[in-house]
Amino acid sequence: MMETIQKVFQAFNNRELAVSIWILFAIIWCVSYSKIRKSFFQLIKAFFAWKLTLSYILMFTYIAFEIWVLKVVAIWKIDHIALTVLWCVCVAFVMLFNFQKANDQKFFKNSVKDNIKGLVFLEFFVNLYVFNFWIEFMIVPISAIIGGMKAIAERNKEYEIVDKLLNFILVAAGLFLLFYVSYNVVTDFENFATIQNLESFYMPILLSILFIPFVYIAALIAAYETLFTRLQFFVPDKEVLRYAKLKTILSIQFNLSKLNRWSDYINKNWRFKNRKEVKEAVAAFKQVPTFLNPNNGSMV
Repeated sequence: MMETIQKVFQAFNNRELAVSIWILFAIIWCVSYSKIRKSFFQLIKAFFAWKLTLSYILMFTYIAFEIWVLKVVAIWKIDHIALTVLWCVCVAFVMLFNFQKANDQKFFKNSVKDNIKGLVFLEFFVNLYVFNFWIEFMIVPISAIIGGMKAIAERNKEYEIVDKLLNFILVAAGLFLLFYVSYNVVTDFENFATIQNLESFYMPILLSILFIPFVYIAALIAAYETLFTRLQFFVPDKEVLRYAKLKTILSIQFNLSKLNRWSDYINKNWRFKNRKEVKEAVAAFKQVPTFLNPNNGSMV
C-alpha cells in the first residue's frame, strides 16, 4: 500500500506539484477570509448541485471502468496516475461541460481531431521537460496573474494596448518553451525516445477517444430531459404525456440527431391531446426523412 502511494507521488512532476500546492493555498486563502468565504462556498455549492454531482459520479465511474479495461489489457499502469488526473481536470471536465457539441453531425470526427491537436502539444510537449521545482512554483502565480489581466483587457477596448502586450508576452513564453523542449529533444534524444514518453504521448489521446461515448450519452440524456420538460407544458393529460415519452424513447432510442429533429418537429406541429395524435405524429415523422436540422441548419 505504501509503495503504491509513493509511486503516485513520484508520478507527479515539478510542474504538477507546483500547481497542486498553489491550488491548495488558494483554497485555504478563500476559506480564511470571511468576505470571500461566503462567495467561495456558494460557488462550491453551485458546482456540486445534485444534477452536476450525479454527472460527476457517473463520469468518474465511467473513467474508472475505462482505466480498468486499459489496465486489464496492460496499457494503463499506476505510473500513469498523474497524467490521468491531469487529463481528468484539463480535458474530461471540459468535454463534459461542452456536451452540446455532440449535436454536431461530425461530433466524433471533430472530437478525435481536436483532442489529438490539443493534447499532443499541451499534455505531451509542454510537460515533457519541466523546470526546477522553485522555478515552476514561481511560474504558476505569474501565469495566473497574466491570464487574469488578459481576461480583463479583452473585455475593455481602453486596455487594448495592454492586451497586445500580454499577447506578446504569452507568445514569447510559448516560443521559449517550444525552443526549450526542442533543444532538450535534440541534445538528449536517447532520453526522449523512451517507452515512458511514448505512453505519455498516446495515453491522453486514448483516454479522450474512449471518453467520447460518455459525452454523447450525456448529450442524449440532456436532450431527452429538455424535450420531456417541454412536453409537460403542452400535454396536459398525464397518461398521454407518459405515452408520448415512451413512444419517443422506443422510436428514437440512441439517435441524438434524430431526437433533435423529432423535438423540433413536434414543437412546430403537434400538441398531443390523445394517444392517437402521438401515433399519427410518429408515423408522419417517419415519412419525412429529410429536413433542416434545428441545430446546424444542414439537410439530414
